[in-house]
Amino acid sequence: MRLKPTVLLLCLLGLMSSPCPAAVPDFGQDGLKGLDASQVKKLANGEIVFTFTDSATQAHSGLIEAAVVFNQTPEQTWNLLSRTEDQAKYLKELEEARKIAKSPLQDTIEFKVKAAFLTFVYRVNHNFDRSGMNFWWALDPTFKNDLVDLRGYWRFYPYGQGRTLARYGSTVSLKKVPAFIEDMFKKSGVARSLASVKRYVDSGGTYHK
Repeated sequence: MRLKPTVLLLCLLGLMSSPCPAAVPDFGQDGLKGLDASQVKKLANGEIVFTFTDSATQAHSGLIEAAVVFNQTPEQTWNLLSRTEDQAKYLKELEEARKIAKSPLQDTIEFKVKAAFLTFVYRVNHNFDRSGMNFWWALDPTFKNDLVDLRGYWRFYPYGQGRTLARYGSTVSLKKVPAFIEDMFKKSGVARSLASVKRYVDSGGTYHK
């Protein structure tokens, strides 16, 4: 059975389980650490750029990292993206995002993705650090997930007047799927999904799929 790449995209954005700030890399005071001059220029032009930090050479070699500028303040961006149960509104192939538990420091969301005859259900614990403008996530280990591994993060920085520089990272592994199939679509798929996230945030949350 053919696995659609969109399944991988949504798993990666299962927009990363230990509540430890070290789960999010340090990108410096302005969030530009690790970006070269050409990448900074692309960001200023509204492009999404993929990056590589030291974390990519460590235990999780499948980590995909990116940077994107949103046309909203960090506070507005936080308010939109930290409502993780709203992802089904703007990620096309995500059928359902069901809130299982929620508090100011953590939530648990159950996601359902369908593609062709395949259905993936998994629960994600999101950990929130509002003062540090970042959150990170991982699979809920108490749930029987259809994924082997899922982790990631968002971190937000002021970027000029009324805009936000966001740094993103994620890694995912599916059950009973060859690694080469996962790797084939990850980067291009995440780029398309991040474009949907950007459209949603830039619209102030009014854009829906």
